[in-house]
Amino acid sequence: MNILGPTKTFALDFDSVLADTMVIWVKEYNERHHTSITKNDIYAWDISKILPITPEEISKLFNYVWEYRWQEIPPCEPNQNSTIENIHKSGFRISILTRRERPTVSYVARWLDHHDIFSDDLIFVYDAMPKSEYPFDFILDDSPINLIDITAPKIGILFDQPWNKDFQWPFRIKSLQSAPGIVLGEDKKII
Repeated sequence: MNILGPTKTFALDFDSVLADTMVIWVKEYNERHHTSITKNDIYAWDISKILPITPEEISKLFNYVWEYRWQEIPPCEPNQNSTIENIHKSGFRISILTRRERPTVSYVARWLDHHDIFSDDLIFVYDAMPKSEYPFDFILDDSPINLIDITAPKIGILFDQPWNKDFQWPFRIKSLQSAPGIVLGEDKKII
């Protein structure tokens, strides 16, 4: 690591990149609506175009899951804490950027502690400023909306999820373990 500390920032989205929130969200939805959808059935970013639910209800359900079921939310993959730690040890500042409503903030911090996930910054993004305007060199996000406004020298990496399959993006990964190859410059191909 650089003696002066990290010189570049690797930003990570939280929901559906670190925390596999939709697994529990669809369970809660199924319990309330007597359905049997899975995360893979959420094939579009705008859930209200797939399910008979309003954006307000989506948000309320999301908040409920974080308040009452946060301990059930699994990580998106095993050992992601080690991968993040290794990126940090390679000289990167780790920032977690997450867009959410205020009532869920403390549960995010608890979830990160519970799963031993390190970050230099935990930034709660609100609608006033797009993620692309925050300071980072690389960002890993599952939402195409958060990546389309990123301009060089920043690099956006798309985390593969069912709702972004049709979005064409030069850097797409299926696992956080693939991220070091891109951020450390070892692998410039689409993964």
